[in-house]
Amino acid sequence: MAMRIMQFISIYFVLFFIISLIGYYTFPKKYQYVFILICNFLFYISWINDIKIAFVLLTVIIATWVCGGVFFLEHCDTAKKSGIVLLFTLLFSLLFLIYFKYFAFILDNLNQINIIFGKRKIVSQHAIITPIGISFFTFQALGYFLDVYRKKITPEKNIFRYAAFVSFFPVITSGPISRADSLLVQMQDEGGKRFSFDNICRGAVIALYGAFIKLTIADRLAILSDTVFNDYKSYGGFILFFASVCYTLQIYCDFSSYSLMAVGISRMLGYHVPENFRAPYFAESIQEFWRRWHISLSTWFRDYIYIPLGGSRCSKLRKNMNLLITFLVSGLWHGANWTFIFWGFLHGLYQIVGNAVKPLRNYVVRKWNINTQCFSFHFGKKLIVFNCVSMAWIFFRSNTIADAFSYIGRIVTRPAVWDMFNGKIYQLGLDTLQMDILLLALFLFVVLDYRKYKHDDDIDVLLFRQNYLFRCLFLCGLFLFTLVFGMYGPDFNAQNFIYFRF
Repeated sequence: MAMRIMQFISIYFVLFFIISLIGYYTFPKKYQYVFILICNFLFYISWINDIKIAFVLLTVIIATWVCGGVFFLEHCDTAKKSGIVLLFTLLFSLLFLIYFKYFAFILDNLNQINIIFGKRKIVSQHAIITPIGISFFTFQALGYFLDVYRKKITPEKNIFRYAAFVSFFPVITSGPISRADSLLVQMQDEGGKRFSFDNICRGAVIALYGAFIKLTIADRLAILSDTVFNDYKSYGGFILFFASVCYTLQIYCDFSSYSLMAVGISRMLGYHVPENFRAPYFAESIQEFWRRWHISLSTWFRDYIYIPLGGSRCSKLRKNMNLLITFLVSGLWHGANWTFIFWGFLHGLYQIVGNAVKPLRNYVVRKWNINTQCFSFHFGKKLIVFNCVSMAWIFFRSNTIADAFSYIGRIVTRPAVWDMFNGKIYQLGLDTLQMDILLLALFLFVVLDYRKYKHDDDIDVLLFRQNYLFRCLFLCGLFLFTLVFGMYGPDFNAQNFIYFRF
C-alpha cells in the first residue's frame, strides 16, 4: 500500500481519512492533536519506501522547536545569542534541504566546471532519496521559528502539538504552507474540535470540486502537453503554442486541485488553512498574478526574504535587486534545475520592466485618451499577462534552458497555422470525445474561476447560497461527471500531483 494512501485520489486514502475522521471526533477533545499527530506520521510513512526518511521530518521538527522555544526562552538574553541561535537553526534546517534536494544538482554543476578545466569528475557513492514534502514542511517549520525570533508569536511548549502542526497531513506534501499564528493557534484550543455537520458538508464540497478539476481537466491536459513537450521538434508552431497553453492550464488545475482538497480535508477536521489561489489567470499585472498564485508560498517569500532584504522601502536599484533575488530563490525552491531558476528570473524581470515602463504606459493612456474602463482594455491586459506567464511556464516545463528557447523559437519561425484546421490537435492523445469532455469541464471551471475573480466566492459559499434542490442536483452531477469521465483505467494510479516533486 506504499505510495497509495499518500495520493488524495485513491480508495486507500478515502478509507484512511474516514477512519481518521471518526477516530478524531471520538478522541478526547483535549488531546485531539495527539491523534492528528499519529495520523500525520501514518500518512507520511505510507508514502516513503524507507522509514528512515521520516527522521528528516522529525529532526527538522525537533531542531526548530528546541531553538525556537527552549533556547530563546531560557538562554537568549542578548541580541548576540539570539543571532547565533538564528544562524544555527537556519543553517541546520536549510542544509537538510540543500543536501536532499540540491546535492545532485550541485555535484553535476561542479562536474561541468571540472570538465571545462580538464579535471576529474566527482563521483557520488550513493543515490539520494528526497523526502516527500521537504520544501513544504521545512518552510512551515522555519516560518514558526522566525515568527518566534521576531516575537510575533509565543513559543509552543508542547512538542507534540508543534509536531502535529508541522506534519499536518493534508498540507505536508504540497501545501498550502500554513503559519503558526493560524494553524498552530487552532491546535492550541484546549476545547478541541467539535463535530460540525456544516464543516463536513462544506469540506466535502471543496474536496469533491478539487477531485473534479484533477481527474477531468488536469490529467487530460497532461496528456496533451506531455505528448508535445516530450517530442517538441516534431511539431509546428501552432501545436507548440497550443501545448504551452495546455501546460499553463494544467499546472494551475493540478496544483489548485490539490490545494482545494487539502483545504476541504482540513475543513472536515475543523481546521481552516489558507487558500492558495484566487483566479490568477485573470490578473492584469504580474504583481497581481503573484498576489493570486500560490499565495501561501509567495507571502512566505515576501515576509521572510523580500521584506528583510529591504522590500520596496529603498532605492529603485535596491528594490529591483530585492525582487530579483526573491524570485531567483523562488525558482530554486521549485527544483534543482537551471530551468526553474530562469523561470524565477523571468518573473522578477517582468516586474522590474513593468515598474520601469509604468510612467510610459500612463503617458500613452493620457496622450491617446484611452478608455481604461472598457472591456477591451481590461481583456487586453489580462491577455498580455497570461501570455507572459505562459511563456515562462515553457522554461518551467522544459528539460533544459536550451530546449525552452528552441521550443519558443519554433513557435515563432515555424507557425504552421494550418494545424489549426487539419485535425492534428486530435492526434495528441485525446480523441474527439475526450476533447469534448475536457472542453466542457474547462468551461465550468473557467466560469466558477471568473466568479471567484469578480466576487471572491469559494465553491462552497457559492453553492450554499442556492436552494437545497439545486445543491443536490449540482453535487450529484459533479460527482457522477467525475466518476464517469475522470481519467481512470486499468493502469490508473492518480498521476502524481505536479507539486509533489517540489
